Amino acid sequence: MLRAVLRRVVMPSGMVGYRSPRLEQLGVPHWFTTRVGPGGAELVLDPLAEAVAVALRQAAGSDDAAQLVCLRQVHGRHVVRVGAEALPEGSTGDCLVGDRPDRLLWVYAADCVPVLVASADGRHVAAIHAGWRGLVAGAIPSALAQLGAVPAVAAIGPCLSLERCEMGDEVVAAFEDADLSAAVHGDFGPRAHVDVRAAARLQLGRAGVTSIDTSDRCTWRDESEFPSHRRDVTHGAKARAGRIAALIAPKG
Repeated sequence: MLRAVLRRVVMPSGMVGYRSPRLEQLGVPHWFTTRVGPGGAELVLDPLAEAVAVALRQAAGSDDAAQLVCLRQVHGRHVVRVGAEALPEGSTGDCLVGDRPDRLLWVYAADCVPVLVASADGRHVAAIHAGWRGLVAGAIPSALAQLGAVPAVAAIGPCLSLERCEMGDEVVAAFEDADLSAAVHGDFGPRAHVDVRAAARLQLGRAGVTSIDTSDRCTWRDESEFPSHRRDVTHGAKARAGRIAALIAPKG
């Protein structure tokens, strides 16, 4: 299974993000955001202003008129196929699949694992949000089963690192029950840590993905570029954390 590190890109607007070398080779529009938006300002994804939408289309390299499509995420495995019709307002789920170049699919995260997938011809894509609940529920295999073509290339975006992902016994048991015990590490102290990035790679490999690019960024550690719910809310004084987004559109 081939792996490469995502490439950091600074857009002419000043927006900072990451791209997958292998998705770039396929000509698939995509982008992983950071907290750095146009002009170096904090990127705000909720609500999504039109100026931000324009910047995201440009960064991803999608159609200038592509409709940005996302869901109200619920930390599950539900997959929504995106077609010509607009999704009903308030649609829920954690995975989007599609084959229309005029639809830019995106998921958001703030420690969870964002995953982008494409078929070998780049004409079928998926955007997946997989926190620990989504991983054990099978969000990744569920999305790939509905992709519409054999998944060939995947990119795993910035997420919480193994060093910062301490979990309780009930979460460890859930990973073991989901056949993801290889991602559990007990050598960090009294509580186990989980490598959610490795769990995502494992599920992608089992689904037949032959080429995976991954991020070496930690949303907690790399504070200048990423929001982190654990850092900013659970262990900080903030009421909520910001979000990063992972966007992808089929090849035109």
